[in-house]
Amino acid sequence: MSDALNAIEASIEEAAKARGQVLRVRQPQVRGRELRSYLASVAHTWFRSRRPVLESHFAGDVLAPIDETYKRILAATDRLTARATYLESLKRLKDQLSDLRGTAVALPPTANTDDSAPDFSPLAGDPAMREILNRRWSECGRCLHARAFLAATVMMGGLLEALFVAKANTLSDKSPLFRCKSTPLNPATKKTLDLREWTLAPYIAVGHELGWITQSAKDVAVILRDYRNYVHPEKEKSHGVVLGAEDAKMFWELTKSLSRQLVR
Repeated sequence: MSDALNAIEASIEEAAKARGQVLRVRQPQVRGRELRSYLASVAHTWFRSRRPVLESHFAGDVLAPIDETYKRILAATDRLTARATYLESLKRLKDQLSDLRGTAVALPPTANTDDSAPDFSPLAGDPAMREILNRRWSECGRCLHARAFLAATVMMGGLLEALFVAKANTLSDKSPLFRCKSTPLNPATKKTLDLREWTLAPYIAVGHELGWITQSAKDVAVILRDYRNYVHPEKEKSHGVVLGAEDAKMFWELTKSLSRQLVR
């Protein structure tokens, strides 16, 4: 249950930070595009990252009222919405999450998944490449233990990108990679982008189309990719996001699950 408590605590912290950002607005309406984008990202984080962790512990009807509050916040970001509307929804959200935390405390604990690296042989026949993948896996864990949470998240994103590249390289016929709806295009030529220029985002989308990862894994991977980008100081500053222990630990559980899906 520690993973569920971590997800709830992170959601409470995000709701509190979001409310603090709205309180700084002096106009009757929230007009700033950047703030509305941030508020939308808080809702997306719930649906794509926090909620999947909680689904194995709580019935859908328990989470449904929280879902509705997040949906109201998300819908509000599509238009100019009153500051008071956001404040009311975020206050309700904090109360709902606090009640959920009280329920979670009474549930039995569950153990984290194994921290040992999987066998990367199916992805990397080259011993040198397997060593690189094992070393990156190990460095993710060391960053977590050192409480370097942003560094850990960046390493996790790098590990996943390396695994997607390795998976693609196992294909003797790479043409399926270039026939997917989400195959990236060169904006100038409108032709498919050379595989060496792909980033994590298209690998996630194409990997899902090819059945390498599940839909929920894709949604979670997108969130991890977004949080990895907080390595850029300006993005971290503008969004007011600071990655904590709960965030990094949750991302590590998700990274391990994604890695094992890719190996399979």
